[in-house]
This record gives sequence, C-alpha cells and structure tokens, in this order.
Amino acid sequence: MKSLIKSIFAFIKSDFSWKIYLSIFLFTVALVVFEYNTFLYDKLDMKLANTPKVYLLNFLYFSFAYFVPVILVKSFSPSKIKLNTRFWIKGILGIIIISLYVSFYSFYKLVYKLPSPDYYYWYYTLSNASGLLIVVLPLAIIYLIFDRKSEVPFYGANLKHFNFRLALLLSVIAFLIALLGVKFSDVSNYYPIVNRTGYESFAAKHGISKIFSAGLFELSYMFDFAIVELIFRGFMIFAFVKFLGKKAVLPVAVLYTVIHFGKPLPETISSFFGAYILGIIAINQKNIGIGVVLHCVLAFSVEMLTLVKS
Repeated sequence: MKSLIKSIFAFIKSDFSWKIYLSIFLFTVALVVFEYNTFLYDKLDMKLANTPKVYLLNFLYFSFAYFVPVILVKSFSPSKIKLNTRFWIKGILGIIIISLYVSFYSFYKLVYKLPSPDYYYWYYTLSNASGLLIVVLPLAIIYLIFDRKSEVPFYGANLKHFNFRLALLLSVIAFLIALLGVKFSDVSNYYPIVNRTGYESFAAKHGISKIFSAGLFELSYMFDFAIVELIFRGFMIFAFVKFLGKKAVLPVAVLYTVIHFGKPLPETISSFFGAYILGIIAINQKNIGIGVVLHCVLAFSVEMLTLVKS
C-alpha cells in the first residue's frame, strides 16, 4: 500500500503543472455546476432516449468534455503534446464508441414486446451486456490496426502485471467507501439498481430463486463496469499516452465526470477524482485490473448495502 501511495504522489509530482491542472479543474467544475443547476444534458438525454439523436447528443457533449481539456493541455505544454492525424482518428473513434455505449438502445427491440416483468428485467440486464458488441469488438479492431505492437497488451486488459494482494487491500477500502457513500440520501435513493428490474416478480413468474435472478442481473452489472474500465482506463489512456504522455489521464477524468451526469451529485464529483487516481494506477501498473476490481467491489457493495435498506 505504501508503494502504491508513493507511486501516485511521484506521478503527480512529475506531472503537475499549475496552469494545466487548475484550468482543467475549473473547466470540470463549470461543467458540473452548469449541469446540476440546469440539468440540460439529463433533460435532453431523457427526451431523446431510444432515438438515434441521443447518439449525436452524446457525441457533442463528450467531444466537448474530452477535446477541450486536450486543447488546454496542448496550449500550456505545446512541445510535449503531439496531436497528429492518428490522435484525432483514435480520439473521434473513442468518443463514438462511448457515445453509442452510454445510450445504446437497439436491444430494446428484442424485449419491448415482452410482458412485465420480463421486459424490465431483460431491458436492464441486456443493456449491461451490450458492451461486448459495442465496446470490446470495435476496440479489438482498433487495437489490431493501431496498437498491436504496444508494450501494454490490449489496453491493459490482462493479468500480466496484476497485483492480487493490492487488489484485496483496496477492495476493503472500496467497501468502506461504499459504507460512507450510502449514508448520502442522493445515493441511497438512487440505488440499488436491481430493484428497477423487477427481479422478484421475474423470479416468481418463472419459478426460479430470487437470488438467482438478482445474481444474474448483478453479474451483468459487474460486466458493465469491466467494460467501463476497459474503455476509460484502458483505451482512452493507453492508446493516447504516446500523444499526450502522462497528461492522458486528465481529459479522461473530465469525460468520465460528464458521463455521470444524471447520477447523484456526490457520485459525479467523486468520479473525477476516482478516474484520475485509477488512471494513474493503470499507467503505473500497465494494467486495468485494479480499476476493474475496485469498481466492481464498490458498485456491488453499494448495491447490497442499499438493497438491505430498501
């Protein structure tokens, strides 16, 4: 644990620039303050949900949230940042993938004629599993075209440098954070997600255990977080380190904050710092495993703790 903390502080010390960090922090604060006072993105997202226009909305918002910090970094550190054609191609492809994944609704056609509670159960479960098609497959193609010679295999999605002892220790910390988080009313009112699936009615209708129906959904929910780590701590960092250096962590932290719009404010605020720290860990360890474990433990703990209260 000491070595982890030292490596994080060493990263920050070597990377820190008042102009870059302050400008990006203020930009993020402005985005969050504007959204949680107007709820503009949230309203537009609900209005355009399940229509192709929601993808355009995402692309515009996410491009703004990612490329403005990139330009800020370039402005204050012009000699070290290389924004060539490959950067823009991969950057735009990354934003397109995220824009599709965040609001992907095509699976809706598979379930919309199902009676309740089957509709709700499969709607939420399939939405979590859609990352296999929307994220993993496109990233595999991009990896083969652009990054197959990278020293980090498939954007850090491997066990080559995974530290099991550290993962266990951080899992305990993640659980303690969850214990604190559920004390916020915004969080406890928003979770658990499993309650939205009608898993109890689904289990009763099909004569299966409630634990099984809830467990299947939670498994898909954890898979969703693994996909999130793959694209945000994997692709959006390791595919861009060659262009942005260590500064690749900062624009992703802003983008990650924006995709949390609509969720409780404490979660949105913490997502910036969480994304930044997990990005540092990913770069230092050349692996996204710690992020996957922490994200899954934190999310599952919040689910279970709020489920007990509900």
